[in-house]
Amino acid sequence: MTAIHSSSRNPGKYMGYSAADHTMPYAKYYRESIAPIPEHVAAALRKGTLAAGMLAPLHRSPDLLLEGYAETETGYALEPDGGVSVSVLTQMPGVEPFMWDWWFGWHGSHANRYKLWHPKAHRDAVWEDGREDLVAYVGRVSLIEEYIGKKMAKAQIRFVAPEELGFDPLQLSDPKKTVIICARLGYSHLPVDIGWLVHQVRAVEGGSEMRSRFWMGGHHLQLRTHGRLSNLISKLLQKNVRLREHQATDLLVHCAEEMNHLSAILPELYTEFHHQ
Repeated sequence: MTAIHSSSRNPGKYMGYSAADHTMPYAKYYRESIAPIPEHVAAALRKGTLAAGMLAPLHRSPDLLLEGYAETETGYALEPDGGVSVSVLTQMPGVEPFMWDWWFGWHGSHANRYKLWHPKAHRDAVWEDGREDLVAYVGRVSLIEEYIGKKMAKAQIRFVAPEELGFDPLQLSDPKKTVIICARLGYSHLPVDIGWLVHQVRAVEGGSEMRSRFWMGGHHLQLRTHGRLSNLISKLLQKNVRLREHQATDLLVHCAEEMNHLSAILPELYTEFHHQ
């Protein structure tokens, strides 16, 4: 196919696959069509916003390692501080947790790998450190461009060790059973962090399931710089910026689409490329 190019303000960045992209050995896994969101996601959207506080806050993210499920695994809430909380459950037959651990390290060095994840929404990805020879993500920063709903987001994703959010490393010693991905989310063009994400991938009969959690805005909104003035500006942002409901629903839909889309090709992709 012919790539659909972005505006001249973003030279070299475009949606879709170019002729050069199609020469990549993994291009056969590029599938343009996106399946409809699962019914449990559609039901969560129909239900609308949950009561504030119904979704667990960031400091309780280690509860993901408990047996069973939270009261709500898919839904969103508008929080009193102006932020939003989002949870998404994705069933992934045939996928093993360690495949996602590999994916987060492998995809970020090339935009055409990133586009495998969501061909309708992903435009660009690069590691801030510029390295392409390192298949790792913890301690690194990914710079991405993607559509969340109708808006192009230019994001900085700083991956952190799960221990930073209180997870017990002893419970994460077997990536065949459970993998936890944690990251601080911010803007790539502004020195502002806006939220956090945590994905748990745990083995279940016949494959895995991903339990995704996002905490955006509110008291998670903060300048990356330090000092008295920066702290003052952060407090002003937290007080005056309120996220809208569509930002929560757009994020929920985007997560459901990309995780389901990639999980359908991840086992074959991993088998072919994890050794490279």
